[in-house]
Amino acid sequence: MTAAFPPAPAPVPAAAPTRTGRDIRAVQVTAVILCLLGTALLALEFYPYLVVFPRATALAVALQLPLLLVGFWLLRRARPIRSPSRAWSAAAVTWGATAATACALLANQGLTSLLGKTAGVVFASTWSAALSAPLNEELLKVAGVVLIALAAPRAIRGPVDGMVYGALTGLGFQVVENVTYSLNNIPLSGATDPAAAVTISAIIRVALTGLASHWAMSAVAGTGVGYLAARGPRRGAVPAAVCLAGAMAMHFVFDAPRPPITLKVLVDFAVVLVVYLCLRHGYRARAQAVLAARVAAGSVPAIEAPDLLTRGRRRRRLRRARAGAERADVNARQQADIEDIEREAADQPRGCA
Repeated sequence: MTAAFPPAPAPVPAAAPTRTGRDIRAVQVTAVILCLLGTALLALEFYPYLVVFPRATALAVALQLPLLLVGFWLLRRARPIRSPSRAWSAAAVTWGATAATACALLANQGLTSLLGKTAGVVFASTWSAALSAPLNEELLKVAGVVLIALAAPRAIRGPVDGMVYGALTGLGFQVVENVTYSLNNIPLSGATDPAAAVTISAIIRVALTGLASHWAMSAVAGTGVGYLAARGPRRGAVPAAVCLAGAMAMHFVFDAPRPPITLKVLVDFAVVLVVYLCLRHGYRARAQAVLAARVAAGSVPAIEAPDLLTRGRRRRRLRRARAGAERADVNARQQADIEDIEREAADQPRGCA
C-alpha cells in the first residue's frame, strides 16, 4: 500500500516582461527630443525662404492647413468603433512632420549624392527619388509608430491601430513635404511670382497626388507594427516585414519616372483601400463575436448591445439618457464595454487581420 501524495502544483509560467514606467518615460523623452531636433533642422533649412519670401512662406503653410485638419479628422474616423486617442494621434502627426521629415531630408541628400557618384548624374537625376526615398522615408515614418507602441502600450493593439497611426504619421510628413515643395518651386519658377509658384505646387500636391501619398504608404507600413503588437515577434515578424516591403514598393511606384502620375496614384490608393477594407471587415467581425459572447454571458445587457459598436448609436443612446448621473453612468458603461471588446478583438488575430 502506497501513501497518497497530493499532486505537485503545476509550474507557474514566468510573467512576460513588461515595460516599466521608467522605460516608457525614456521612450517618450527620446521621441520629444528627436521631434525638437527635427523642428530645428527644418527651421535652419527653410529659414531663408521666410526671410526673403515671408508672404509666400505663410501662404505655403496656410494652403496645407485644410489638408492637415481634414486628414486628421478622416483618418481618426477610419478606425472602426472608436477613434484613437487625440493626444497620441497628434503625436503621430508631429513625428511625421518634424523628426521623420528632417531626417529624411538629410538622408535623401546623402543617398542622392552617393548615387550620383556611383551611377552617374543622369541616372541619379532620373531614379534617385525612387531608389532613395522608399528606403529611408518609410523606415523613418514607421519608427514613429514603433515609438507610440512602446510609449503607449494600449494605443496599438493590432493591425487596425497600426494602420491608423501609420496613416497619421504619413499625414504629418506629407503636409510638411508639401510646404517644402511649394517653397522650392519659387526659385525653380524664376521667383517672378512666389505666390503663384506656391499655389500651383500646393494644388498639384494636394489635388493630384494627395489621394495616395505618404499617408497611404505609412498606413501599410504601420499595419505591420500592429501585427507585431498583437502577435509578438515570432508570429508577427513576417506580416510586419511584408507590410513594410509593401509600403516601400508603393513608394517606389509613386516616385518612379513611369507610368503617369495619375495611374501611380490610383494603384497606390487601390492597395491601401483593399488592405483597409480587409482589416476593417476582420476587426468588426471579431468585435461582433466578442460582443455576442459577452451578451450571452450576461456582462452586457442585450438591450444595449446594438448601440455599442457604432458611434452614432452610442451618441443617440447617450442623448436619450437623462442629463447628469444617468448620462454619465451610461457613458462610463459604454466606454468600459468598448475597451474590453477592443482588447479581446485585437488579441484574436484571424482572417484578414
